[in-house]
Amino acid sequence: MSKYLLTLSLLGLASEGFTEINTQNNCAPVPPATCFEDECRQCYCLGPENYMVNAPVCPKTCNGDFIIQVAGFYWNAHQDGMEYALETSVQNPFIANPLGPSTAETQVLNNLVDAEYFTPNFKWDWGFKIGLGYCTTCDGWDLGVTWTWYRGKAFSHIEAEADDQHTLLPLWSAFAPANGGVLFATDAESRWKLSLNLVDLDLGRNFWTSKYLALRPYIGIRIAYIKQGWDIEYKGGSWSAFQSQSVPLVQAQSTFNNEVCLNNNFHGVGPRAGLSSEWNLGCGWGIYGNWALAIVYGRFSIDHEEHNTQAVAPYNGVKILESDSSFRASRALLDLALGLQYSEMFCDCAYGFTGMIGWEHHHFFHQNQMWRVVRLGDNGALPLVNNLNNSGENGFFQRRGSLDTQGWTLTLKFEF
Repeated sequence: MSKYLLTLSLLGLASEGFTEINTQNNCAPVPPATCFEDECRQCYCLGPENYMVNAPVCPKTCNGDFIIQVAGFYWNAHQDGMEYALETSVQNPFIANPLGPSTAETQVLNNLVDAEYFTPNFKWDWGFKIGLGYCTTCDGWDLGVTWTWYRGKAFSHIEAEADDQHTLLPLWSAFAPANGGVLFATDAESRWKLSLNLVDLDLGRNFWTSKYLALRPYIGIRIAYIKQGWDIEYKGGSWSAFQSQSVPLVQAQSTFNNEVCLNNNFHGVGPRAGLSSEWNLGCGWGIYGNWALAIVYGRFSIDHEEHNTQAVAPYNGVKILESDSSFRASRALLDLALGLQYSEMFCDCAYGFTGMIGWEHHHFFHQNQMWRVVRLGDNGALPLVNNLNNSGENGFFQRRGSLDTQGWTLTLKFEF
């Protein structure tokens, strides 16, 4: 009987101890705590003066916060390696021979005098972010998801007429002039479009390091969809109708409009980590500074086409080249933000509101993977086949570059 009594006593003690441990580790919501006011009557639930070391900033309502975030922004995008034409201050070859320049007459274009590279004129455009999160009562851990949507564009148009003292040299065309001379144009137009979609899933903790500074380290996953389309049109010059002077037996070519179409698409997923900071100025005002780095593994899909279309009836088209490439790679994505914010609690700490305005910069490393194909060594010795000169050889070049977006962002947060 004594053994049974001893066993029951030990079980009772174990059960009591387990209940105590379970109570200590319980993360269930607790009844609302007292909200405190500072000298500016700004309310907060838990703060550096009322909690332990590294007190959590949220939940602000003391019972777990749902967070809705909406942001609108006005950004500008840029990308390296987008030079599409070179303007040289050399007389247009048609001045010397209006019927069509010879090979020798176009060789002067190899002399670059006061030359200037032209890139697309990148425009400013609107976009938005939508986020949903929840800050738990478990030591202030928070979970959230944010979707970023942006459409960028660029447009540029340059001309160099026959009576101007300059000439345009195409940088992306693989067309070979009928006379085997240097390729040139009198009109060039570039149109570029960017489609950017980012989805971020974060796990973080926002905590006070002092009365005036709060930090939020976080980890998560980024899903990225980055699509680019670039169209370049070249007209006049080597695409004009003329009789070859170097090879008189060659027929006169038609008048063409040339178009180069490129697509550079990337989609992938990878880990992301960052640190957000809030520098409290008092009375609800503060300065925020954030950064994050993601390594995204995904697939590039690169398409490249070029064709000539007759500028007169029957407007037939001739394809010059068609190529595509698909490969997997990892790319780094860097996010930076700096700005001013204001926070307020109202209705006895039942609701929270934060407004933020600042400058953001996002850098997408090595996104430009487009190949440039040009024709080298044309001599016009062979007759035209479908209005194309098939002499010479193709030259392949790749000027890789990074993509970036930057601009002003206005963010509104509501917590309840």
